[in-house]
Amino acid sequence: MNNNNNNRFSRMKSKIKNFFIKLRNRDTSFLIIALCIMLLATAVVWRYSTRSDNGQGNLAEEETPGGDILVHEDPYEEYVQGIIDDFQNAEDDDDEDDEGVKTQETDLKAMSAPLSGEVIREFTIDDLVYYEAIGEWRVHKGIDIKPRDTLLIESALAGKVEAVNNSEITATEIIIDHGNNVKTLYSNLVSANVKVGDTVEKGQVIGNLGKTVSIEATDGAHLHFEVIVDGKQVNPLDYITIE
Repeated sequence: MNNNNNNRFSRMKSKIKNFFIKLRNRDTSFLIIALCIMLLATAVVWRYSTRSDNGQGNLAEEETPGGDILVHEDPYEEYVQGIIDDFQNAEDDDDEDDEGVKTQETDLKAMSAPLSGEVIREFTIDDLVYYEAIGEWRVHKGIDIKPRDTLLIESALAGKVEAVNNSEITATEIIIDHGNNVKTLYSNLVSANVKVGDTVEKGQVIGNLGKTVSIEATDGAHLHFEVIVDGKQVNPLDYITIE
């Protein structure tokens, strides 16, 4: 009986040891959770070993009236294994979330420039830029591209047209949703070749440049281009090259 108890005790220790070896490359939050599991498992093993030392190891074995010994599945071993399985399932869910992030990064890396030309105003979300035409200092949430050979604007990625707006500040403005919480914005256009709900391909012409709006009138015809990730503007030059 003692040999059987010792074998089960060794199996539980081995499972716990192998489990924590797999965790050595996980981040801090997983290690904290793992520590809690280790403390709980240690308490279970301690209780198990104490019962064995007190001669109460018959939880896993039962003697029948005929003198035969029946061996049952150890409840403590099942409990420890259940804890490990629950944690590994949560770990798999986290890996799936990581895959979603990787998909988003892949989309951004596939982005192409909407226009060839010269960057005349860079992304300055943390600093103020002076706009001579209106005499004001403002942040600049995208980049301004002065065209070189064409006034045609192309979609930087495949997606669906979310909005086509017109105002005295932005002129014609197009917003395209690319999925994975990624959007692009094209403003300072004179016309749009798409409408809300249209599906567009990467490189498809979506609008045309022309006379600029008043806020940037001193810069001449140019495209204002923004990249929006998770609702926040990011620097487009981190993902595209203007040539």
